[in-house]
Amino acid sequence: MVEKNRGLTGTLSLEGIAVTLRLGVFPFERVEPRKIKLDLKWTGEILAGGIAVVDYSQVCTALQDRLEPEYLYLEELARDAMAILESRWSGNWIVSVHKDHPPTDLPMERATVTIGE
Repeated sequence: MVEKNRGLTGTLSLEGIAVTLRLGVFPFERVEPRKIKLDLKWTGEILAGGIAVVDYSQVCTALQDRLEPEYLYLEELARDAMAILESRWSGNWIVSVHKDHPPTDLPMERATVTIGE
């Protein structure tokens, strides 16, 4: 079995990871922490010695523990999330950060920033 897993590469998608923090340019957006969703895509060697290289639970814990408690911009949050992931797991990461119902002149369902593509 281990021989079959040697050199196995692929893509792992982790969608809808919810981190709790304050986010927004306007002070009223940062009054209370809220859940912000992240989607992650990682490409690399998915199994090493028969063991998954990226542990989903460790990814979630690393993000929640190491992200700042407050951000003004989605772009800053995406940048920090990418740095945390790249420092722990080698491979190619793509990070998308979603902000539901941002305060805009017209109603908007969601704003999303994606980095690493």
